[in-house]
Amino acid sequence: MRKIAIHVTLVIVLMLHMVPLVTIFVNSLRSNSEISKALLALPQFFDLSNYPVAWVDGNYLVAFANTFIIDFGAVAIVVIVEVLAAYGLTKLDVYGKQAFIGYFVVGISVPAFAILVPLYFVFEPLGLTNSKLGMILIYAAIFMPFTLLFMRSYFVGIPRELEEAALIDGCSELQVLRRITLPLAMPMVTTVALIVFVNSYNEFLFANVFLQDPDEATVALAFYSFVGKYSLDYGTIFAAAIMTLVPIVLLYFILQRRFIEGLAAGGLKG
Repeated sequence: MRKIAIHVTLVIVLMLHMVPLVTIFVNSLRSNSEISKALLALPQFFDLSNYPVAWVDGNYLVAFANTFIIDFGAVAIVVIVEVLAAYGLTKLDVYGKQAFIGYFVVGISVPAFAILVPLYFVFEPLGLTNSKLGMILIYAAIFMPFTLLFMRSYFVGIPRELEEAALIDGCSELQVLRRITLPLAMPMVTTVALIVFVNSYNEFLFANVFLQDPDEATVALAFYSFVGKYSLDYGTIFAAAIMTLVPIVLLYFILQRRFIEGLAAGGLKG
């Protein structure tokens, strides 16, 4: 009975998450007149014309290119810096270690809107507004505090004896990190990379303020452009929503095993 109750609960949760997604997908294949008559209904015939219209009108080719450049740039900075920082804060005798950790804890508590305006006035003279580099720096900074503490909790659980044995054999600390610690920490590194990528992909507030040039727009801004402009073209809006969702869903399915392993290991070791 306990297993049945668990499975019934999981099915209900699955349905709550899947019904909106299925509704969006089905409506993306319907004409605007059909959707206006009934939002929840199967299409009388499958209409694929909404997708090319949404692709062109939303300038999605440019938006996807901008998004991937920004997101992968932020992921690269976060992963490189955090692997080095987590190793230093857990394995080395660093002066003021607790002060560094406290600094990043404070960083988590700072709301985004509190730094939005000051950051804009700093970036404007530097030419970092309407710039991919500016967005890469912003995303790397705002997602680094939480993910660093998350990665540090995993590094704490890696036995120091393995690293000390490598040091005795003549390895430097950097070689120990590259050959011993990093391979053991790959599930957590993948998890952190996925967290940063997904959050950067979905981020709207900073992108809307710092990227006013349509040629620098991200996917979130491309989808937002349909609001008002195509407020009555429901089929196009639903098609744009599906195109926005597909990359992130595919990425999760590809990396889901490592992502779950990293979350579970990080929680247990933390």
